[in-house]
Amino acid sequence: MFSKFRDDLFHFSVGFCMGGANVIPGVSGGTMLFIMGAFTRLTDALRDIASVETLRLLFTFRFRELAARIQWRFLLGVGIGVLVSFATLAKFFVWLLEYHERPTFAFFFGLIAASIITVNRQMRKWSGGAVVSFLISAAAAFGIISLVPMHGGGQWYMLMLYGAICIIAMILPGLSGSFLLLIFGQYDRVWRTVGDLAHFHFTASGILTVVCLAVGGAVGLGLFVHLLNYLLRNFYNATIAALIGFMVGALPRLWPWQHEVAGRAVYNAPAVDGSLFRIALCVLAGLVLVLAIEFCARKKNGNGGENASHRL
Repeated sequence: MFSKFRDDLFHFSVGFCMGGANVIPGVSGGTMLFIMGAFTRLTDALRDIASVETLRLLFTFRFRELAARIQWRFLLGVGIGVLVSFATLAKFFVWLLEYHERPTFAFFFGLIAASIITVNRQMRKWSGGAVVSFLISAAAAFGIISLVPMHGGGQWYMLMLYGAICIIAMILPGLSGSFLLLIFGQYDRVWRTVGDLAHFHFTASGILTVVCLAVGGAVGLGLFVHLLNYLLRNFYNATIAALIGFMVGALPRLWPWQHEVAGRAVYNAPAVDGSLFRIALCVLAGLVLVLAIEFCARKKNGNGGENASHRL
């Protein structure tokens, strides 16, 4: 009995750390799973759910076999940990963006810059195809941040799309779901809503937002986890290069010295004043945090980051 409770507590801690990482743009939930040695188990459990066999058991009402097939106790513990993490951390980072936007963007900028370094270490070889994949992805990302308003559309179908895209990033090592929310101009809205619901502040728009994101996330996870697995197995270098290119192309969205004109971001040169040193320290703090997390992951798992990503 004590052994099961200890396992449940560990599963909860895995979910809490993963959820906390996913709230922070630039810190990958997949990286936290690496550190805690739960990456492969979670992706395997998710693949078990998103399978034809699971659907067959569900629709034929064979619930006992379904319960035996799914790692429900593990997933429940992780899920509760993620929800608790969202409830306790989401509003804090929304508050930082609202009242300390420039240093917060600087911190996030450092996080993403370090993430680019860590994901690059997972590359086996920079071939011609990988370079092309990188350039296309970087150009596409820069085009997205140039076209998407700083506060993007919040229609129900767009929210479902955001949920579908971000859920993959939240489990993929090196890529942050919250970073994508920032690119889409939805970071403040999504995490503020999650924080409100976690504190029992219910509104119709808030419930609709979370439901649309959840439905999109479920559909995206079910459809793309197998595609992602296929791409990493058969086009590993090109896929990782595309991830790096996307982060490089989208990095200007987090440039600390920017302002909004007609809903679009305008990037300025750094202001040489008393705040420059403080902003630089925030960038450095972001760099150090991600590199420290990556160091812990590599120390715990050896050189297993690439192999674990390949198993996704």
